[in-house]
This record gives sequence, C-alpha cells and structure tokens, in this order.
Amino acid sequence: MTSTRFSLGLWWLCAILVTGCSNSAPPQHPAVTSSEKQQSQSETPSDVDRLNAGESISVETSQGKINVEPTVVAITDAQAGNDTNQLAGEVFYNDPWESFNRTIFGFNHQLYQYVLIPAADGYRWLVPAAARDKIGNAFENIREPLNLLNNALAGEFRQAGANLSRFFINSTLGLFGLFDPATHWFNIGAQKQTIADTLFYYDIDSGPYLVLPFLGPSDSRGAFSTVTEGIIHPINQLTDSPESYFLRAFDGFDDFSGQAETYQNLYKQADDPYLYFRNQYIQGQRRDEYFQYQGQQDEE
Repeated sequence: MTSTRFSLGLWWLCAILVTGCSNSAPPQHPAVTSSEKQQSQSETPSDVDRLNAGESISVETSQGKINVEPTVVAITDAQAGNDTNQLAGEVFYNDPWESFNRTIFGFNHQLYQYVLIPAADGYRWLVPAAARDKIGNAFENIREPLNLLNNALAGEFRQAGANLSRFFINSTLGLFGLFDPATHWFNIGAQKQTIADTLFYYDIDSGPYLVLPFLGPSDSRGAFSTVTEGIIHPINQLTDSPESYFLRAFDGFDDFSGQAETYQNLYKQADDPYLYFRNQYIQGQRRDEYFQYQGQQDEE
C-alpha cells in the first residue's frame, strides 16, 4: 500500500511540478486553410515567427501584457567536451523518440485544455495576485536546502552559502518565507541549482529530448533530476505522505497558473506546436548550459 501511494503521489508531483516549464497549453483553434494562412503570414509575422527571429514580444493576457524573451541561441550540444569551440554553432535537436514524444505531447495537450487551464483560471480568480506571490515565495524558501546541496556537490560554495543565508533570513525575518528580505534588504539573490545542473557540472550528457506525461518538455537528464528531487525534496522531511504530495502538487500548480495563459496564446499561433515547444526547450537548455560553462571558466 505504501509503495502504491508513493507511486501515485510521485506521478501527481510530476504532474504539476514542471508544467510551468512545459511550454504547451492547449486550446483547439479553428481550422485555417493553407491559402488563408499564407496570406496572413505574408501580411504580418506571427508572434512565434518573431520569437524565432530573435525578437521580444508582448502577449496580451487577462493579467495584462507579459513580455516574452526569445530563447533562440546559436549553441550546440553543450556536452561536447566542454570546449568553447564546440559550444558555439548550430543547435543539435536530439529527438530520436519523436513518435513517442508526440503521443505524450497530445495527451498533455488534452490534460491542459480540459483540466489544468480551467483550474488555473479559477485559482487566479479566487486568489489575489499578492497572495499567490507570497505562496510562491514560501515554496521557493522551502527548496533552499535542496539548492544548497546541489551547489555544494557542484563545488559552488559561494552559491551554497547564499542558499544557507537566504533560508535562515527568509525563514525568520521573512515569516517562514512568505517575504524575501534576503533579496530586498541584504541583496542576497536566489541561487537555484537542480540535480540536472549538478550533473551538467560533471559533464553528464543531457541525453535525448523527452516529453514526460503531465510534465511536458524535458530530456533524459532532466527527467532523472525531476524524479530524484521529488524523492529528496525538503517538503518530504516536513510532512508525511500523502500531505507532502499534495503540497508539492499545489506548489507546481501555483507556478503553472501564472504561466498557462501566455503559453496558451503561443500554442495557438504555432503551425506545429510540438516542434515549436521542442525547439524552444532545447535552445533554452543549450543557452543555460553555455552560460553555466562560461561561469565555471570565469571562476577558474
């Protein structure tokens, strides 16, 4: 029974934890003929086209305008020996499991459309933005010990010290993390580090692109990181199951609720949403790896 509850809880943890990163948010849109599409595209470029061209765009949502920055960068697979000459170049789209990934992407599409997005709309209507901000702060503070562990394992001791300071300050002066005096009073910025980031530090390849059920875009390394962090997350030390699963799910849902509408608007404009969100994810990962590598070089 314990094993079954753990498995169910872990899947629901995964369901929400990274959905904010999963760039799909799906409503169906009316069919457009090829002639109409070509005419529209010839008149004005879509937001997706502008993003792919490296431009920033503003997306109109019920919460006002949200600026979206492009993640398009000229960076290859960053695991090619950590050589700067190999880091710069064309993006390598490693997607050998595309058929499987498209199936899961379609499943996630239906989940977002009929469950998560309507729930997120109701959540934003019921809970004021200021309250949602404090909820997010509290969950980020609970995660600080995990950031500290990952930074320490990667030899990033300055960042680990910042994690420790932030956790102590925000847990006390910040009323259990509801507020962030570490940033606003002491100028100690967030230093988030995941297991995936630590594996990259040790030259572990990201592996093929992978779409996870509920979670959305990831890769082999990211999937391992997500599942492992779900097991060792500090929330599991503060509460027993199934309460810990509910808290993790709520954490992810709160994060998802603030991003769903933006990605929903982008989804509607993509000719092939699977390829668009895959490419944006992989480009973003290569960008982050590149700057992480550059940071390591500067410290040396």
